[in-house]
Amino acid sequence: MAVQNNVYVTEDLLAAMQNLAAQEGRTSDELFEEAGRRYLAHQRLSGLAARGFQSTSRVGIKEDDVDRLVQESRASLRADAK
Repeated sequence: MAVQNNVYVTEDLLAAMQNLAAQEGRTSDELFEEAGRRYLAHQRLSGLAARGFQSTSRVGIKEDDVDRLVQESRASLRADAK
């Protein structure tokens, strides 16, 4: 269910969003909602990446190890499937 809420943005941002919305045949509300959803998804992904980095650092995995570890894991999965 959608609810109405006032959000204050600069005149430049509003004009740019209204212009883009008109070009795309959408409303500025739709663009702002999409922007909010994308921002939230980006934040979740950033948090996931940070937790992954912390986990790999804790167990001593370095960036140079990743390709080798992925290849080893895939080889192991293929061997298990046979």
